[in-house]
Amino acid sequence: MLMTAVSAAVIMGDSMIYNVLPSRVEAFGVSVGLVGVLLSANRVVRLASNSLAAWALERFGIVAPLTVAIVIAIGTTAAYGVGRGFAVLVAARVLWGIAFSVFRLTGYMVVIEESRDSNRGRIMGFFTSGVRSGSIFGVLAGGLLFDVAGKTASFLVMAGFGLLALPAVAGLHRRSDDEPRALAAASSTMPPSVSPHSDATTRDRTDGKRKWLWNVLVSPVPELSVGERRRVLTLCFTYFCFHLVMNGVLVGSLGYLLSQRLPSGATILGVALGIATLNGFLISTRWIAGLAAPFFGYLGDRHGREKIVAGAIPICVIGLALLAIPETFGAAVVWLPLAFGAVAAAITALDSTIGGLAPPRRRARVMSRYATWQDVGSAIGPLAAYAVIGFASLTLVYLTGAAVLVMALAVFLTVFRLSAQDRTSGVIGT
Repeated sequence: MLMTAVSAAVIMGDSMIYNVLPSRVEAFGVSVGLVGVLLSANRVVRLASNSLAAWALERFGIVAPLTVAIVIAIGTTAAYGVGRGFAVLVAARVLWGIAFSVFRLTGYMVVIEESRDSNRGRIMGFFTSGVRSGSIFGVLAGGLLFDVAGKTASFLVMAGFGLLALPAVAGLHRRSDDEPRALAAASSTMPPSVSPHSDATTRDRTDGKRKWLWNVLVSPVPELSVGERRRVLTLCFTYFCFHLVMNGVLVGSLGYLLSQRLPSGATILGVALGIATLNGFLISTRWIAGLAAPFFGYLGDRHGREKIVAGAIPICVIGLALLAIPETFGAAVVWLPLAFGAVAAAITALDSTIGGLAPPRRRARVMSRYATWQDVGSAIGPLAAYAVIGFASLTLVYLTGAAVLVMALAVFLTVFRLSAQDRTSGVIGT
């Protein structure tokens, strides 16, 4: 898939910065205290740029915004190499965050357009794993290049890989040309003021407060019934909880946990491992698990995506519970790769499910707001974890995270069980 190749090529420089900036901070001319600000700046700006990306794709189609985003990504990667100081780096991080909003949303849109419900999970998984392979290459090869060739040369090489994405955009021209006709057809069969669920829509419009809340949390989608909106909001909330707990709290605090539980490192099969090495290995399993996303997507297509999500959450809860108990720390380390695999499976299922619910005319808006839920969770997770660590133990942090996931599971099962009952009784159309 061309969009997969584009995203994998441009994400290498961003992934590389997560490796080399914390470990070689002096080469970038900033203080250690500013590293966290730089690494989070791209996530913070996405809270606004996701909506900007949706507007750009709706207004200009795929090709123009994607081309601009590629040029920005190449420029930011080069800036990491040739620039020094906080001002240059934070500007590059902010610009990259804006570009990434376009890449992610375009990827979602292309996958949804090119797939059917029977294979959407597999194609979404292929896109996710392809992007993740670019991240892995950026971290491993970028770190090696940095040690061998230095900062400037290594980042310029990564920027060169980004140039390879520009020819791939040409392959999307035809799809972009067909898109306005597809949207026009959708508009003719489902005008904004009339929908297959007009009664439910009318009821929603009479409730101004509920409509305002829906617009803030998800986005204006008058085509959907109350039950469908409830499912979309539940998917967004579940997505948020996964990123808040597993990608925010857990990943953000795992290194600190290892330093507390294993201050002298660990010996595995006779090999002594330092804290940084062990932490790097555990966190890398999160990305490696993402390479299996096509398989996870296939399982969801075949056996039901709701079942994948419902099965993944208990696995994550067990991992957090094991981490919370000092005596079971060894078991937790063994369990974590399985938990990260469960996260990858669940996120692939969530992406595929919401892609099927988003109406053709509103896909950009729904998917951009869905992505914002991820960014909010990933951004506040580490902040919440370290705020609690200031006055409590990591045991409380992980048990609270487990409780959040249990709550998400309860909400998810309740809403989708109600939706299944409504569909069976004919209340909600599909």
